[in-house]
Amino acid sequence: MLIRTKQMLKKWIVRLSILASLFLLGYINIHRLNNNIYSNYERAVEYGRVSENKEIIEPIITAVFYKSPAIKKKNVSTYLDHSDNYKEQNVKIVAAPKILNENSMPVVERLYAEISKHNTIKKAVLLIEDNIGAEKHKKILQKNLNIDDVETLILNENDISAEKNAEDYLQQDNILTVALVDLNNFSNFKNNFLADEVIWLAQKYAYKIHVFDAIDTQIAKAADRDYETLFSISVSKEVPLLKQQQRNLQKYVNQYKSLLLKYFKQNLLLGKEKETIWPAKTVQTYRLYDRGFVYIRFFGENKKELFARAKIGNNKGIIVALVELARKAARKISQPIKSYKIYLLTDFEAISDDKSLINDLETDDGIYISYKDRKALLVADERPERTQDGLEFLYARAKVPQNANKADIKLFKFKTVEIENEN
Repeated sequence: MLIRTKQMLKKWIVRLSILASLFLLGYINIHRLNNNIYSNYERAVEYGRVSENKEIIEPIITAVFYKSPAIKKKNVSTYLDHSDNYKEQNVKIVAAPKILNENSMPVVERLYAEISKHNTIKKAVLLIEDNIGAEKHKKILQKNLNIDDVETLILNENDISAEKNAEDYLQQDNILTVALVDLNNFSNFKNNFLADEVIWLAQKYAYKIHVFDAIDTQIAKAADRDYETLFSISVSKEVPLLKQQQRNLQKYVNQYKSLLLKYFKQNLLLGKEKETIWPAKTVQTYRLYDRGFVYIRFFGENKKELFARAKIGNNKGIIVALVELARKAARKISQPIKSYKIYLLTDFEAISDDKSLINDLETDDGIYISYKDRKALLVADERPERTQDGLEFLYARAKVPQNANKADIKLFKFKTVEIENEN
């Protein structure tokens, strides 16, 4: 009798377990269906390939060529540099848009103001092919550089006698040469005589280059900063996959940043007992559910890290990961949250071994480690100065034992885009 009772109890326990599992599965799916939080088929890292109904904003581009005492070689690579060292260097040439309108005027004025802060300019020389835009530029040069002396030189293919005068001015101190060239209307400088002259002069005198664009004044939020493709002299090469994905993620963030932060903050500030807030899927919010990897770090007083967690899953929507991490942080962190950093991650690219990782890692690469069921990552701004120190920290974070079989340890690199909190 006792044996029969035990068998009956075991049978009912199994049945109840199955029923409970079915009930739980049904509840989860009903919950997801009610909130409609299923992820899209689209991936955020492929956002750039998807046609969006977005306002097309024409970028306003100006190029700044400056003289650097560190430059010795007179070749292309010596001045194709996108750093902003021009602020402390001797600016010699500016290629600025010919037409000044409500969009380009603030960019150009701000550029001249920046140059004035870091350079002593006593005279400006305008290089033009015709008189379009010359008078306006002359006035804002006088106003922003606080100078009266602005000379105009007309350069064209039929008469380049003014070219020697332009070169003479380049060899003098405290003189700024401004060429009126529309850089955003073509992809090959050789299609434009004056633009080609600017590049030739820059090469001849080994000037470095900085591109000052509409991003600096937030006129165009979706402009691509890889300006090497703008110049015909740049070396053509295939962009690595992780870099392409990073750019796509940046476009995604540019478009949806405010909405992502809105729902993240709402759920972070919710009381523990309150229901999670999910965005309804509309034309404006649908792409928030694109699949992607998310990593968030929360900080307290004195920028002390309180909590960090990643959502790495092929089927997880960006907004779902953000909301889930916000709710987890709200429940887990007892101290006041003073700030946070949100990162969207590219795919992971496998690295063969530690040595290869140390040699190939770029400054904006993060590292991901997988050992059996243990996983951990470091984003670029978490990495110590020495890559080896970062690896050791990552091994410790993933709790990889010292005697672990190397064959079981997998290393990857990835890139990120940060969703910066403007408040």
